[in-house]
Amino acid sequence: MNQIIVAGHTCVDLIPDWNGKFEDIIPGHLIVTGKMRFSTGGSVPNTGVALKRLGLEPILIGKIGNDLIGRITLEVINSNGEDLTTHMIKSNQSGSSYTLVFSPPNADRAFFHYPGVNDTFCAEDISFDDLKGRVFHFGYPPVMEKIYENDGNELVKIFKNAHEHNMITSLDMSMPDPKSKAGKIDWRKFLSNVLPHTDIFLPSLDEILYMTRMDGDLNHKLLIDLTDELTSWGAKITVIKLGKNGAYLRSGKIKSDDLVSNIIEPKEWSELELFSTAYEANVKGTTGAGDSSIAGFLAKFAEGSDPKSTLSFMCAVGASCTEAIDSTSGVRSMREIEKRMRNGWKRLPSDLLN
Repeated sequence: MNQIIVAGHTCVDLIPDWNGKFEDIIPGHLIVTGKMRFSTGGSVPNTGVALKRLGLEPILIGKIGNDLIGRITLEVINSNGEDLTTHMIKSNQSGSSYTLVFSPPNADRAFFHYPGVNDTFCAEDISFDDLKGRVFHFGYPPVMEKIYENDGNELVKIFKNAHEHNMITSLDMSMPDPKSKAGKIDWRKFLSNVLPHTDIFLPSLDEILYMTRMDGDLNHKLLIDLTDELTSWGAKITVIKLGKNGAYLRSGKIKSDDLVSNIIEPKEWSELELFSTAYEANVKGTTGAGDSSIAGFLAKFAEGSDPKSTLSFMCAVGASCTEAIDSTSGVRSMREIEKRMRNGWKRLPSDLLN
């Protein structure tokens, strides 16, 4: 069974219908918006629900509080399948997490976020002996205090447990708020501590530039330098999300006795460099696009697909997600998305190819 487990950050997104621009927001002025939408938020609901919409049966492990926001969170997740909340954790340690999302048309979004009970998530919250899966994906350490503190030792415990239960580990990040506690920790130490236990690493370009303290415009050399360092720290497969510029994959040497070789063909994936351009989309909003693209990657990876097909499908799912204002309803079934790809779905030009 190639079941995918998605653990980590969980919240609910509150998204007002709004056709304005950020420059319209003036202190002291009333701005009339439309109906409030409630959508899944955070890595667990976004990636997990996207996997469900693709046609898989993921296991979701997130933490919520015993409060109204927590009940709303469960209701929103349950609308995509009641089985999705079976392993969700209810806690009295803090309030449930939420994010207020401003997502204007044809522009990137802005967030006001409360981490809540996510800050208490730890290795003891996951009962690995009760889980059956082949891929264990964890998302958003920068908004989970217990996970990012002490150079990520809690996440190392989690990934070691996953490996002991023969699960391939996968990691997604989020951008730390520079003014928060997470923005001030040494992310290079965190990565050098965690990546030796990470099989698949899926950050965005902005996130990984911030965390490695590198800078520069998007170009081939920058991606080589980044992935050289990430591979040296232990990541077996690194996929950097490039937004409208697609996705870039680089892998280290993959041996036949590595856990990932239980699913994929080592020779196909070993010491590989691959780039995939993004797909055209009628963009309604970008919320959840990165999480959905990860769902696309993991879905094809768990099938044992080849690298090129996996990376292309990742970009296609991400584009599909942007065609709805919320985080997951734009994601179609795997069959529908693959049909659209076969029927000549146009690609976007990329700055990386200039």
